[in-house]
Formats: sequence, structure tokens, C-alpha cells
Amino acid sequence: PLSEKLAGQTHVAVPDLLEAFARLEHLTIPELQQAFDDANDRFRTWVEDSQNVGRPISEAPDYLDRIALDSLLERRMWWE
Repeated sequence: PLSEKLAGQTHVAVPDLLEAFARLEHLTIPELQQAFDDANDRFRTWVEDSQNVGRPISEAPDYLDRIALDSLLERRMWWE
């Protein structure tokens, strides 16, 4: 699993990112794509909300999930 490989080979500055990888890496490619699309929709809604103007995007609830899902999709597309 990628989460274990990352934890064993490098220092990850955001431990919650490793948790996102661990929680999502078992998904199939279609499931990863659907999860990414869903997270991306929620992320866009958060960004477009006027209450979030000026806030860093790292505060968005789906920020780390989007990173993990995008990374997992790219990795799986190239390796499978």
C-alpha cells in the first residue's frame, strides 16, 4: 500500500495526508474516479461560498482527500 510505502521511505509533513491515502487506496479505479469527482464537487462548492473568500484552500474539508485521490488515480492509471 502506498500509505505504508510513504510512511516507511519519507517524512510526510502532513500526517493526515497519509491517513487519507490509507483510507482511500483500496478503492478500484472507477471508485477512485467517482470519489475524486464527488470530493472535487464539494471542494468547488466550498471555494465558491462567499464565506470562504480569503481563506486558504487547505482549510477546505476535502483538500487532503482531493490530493490523495488525484495521486492514487495517477499512480494506478500508470501502474495497472
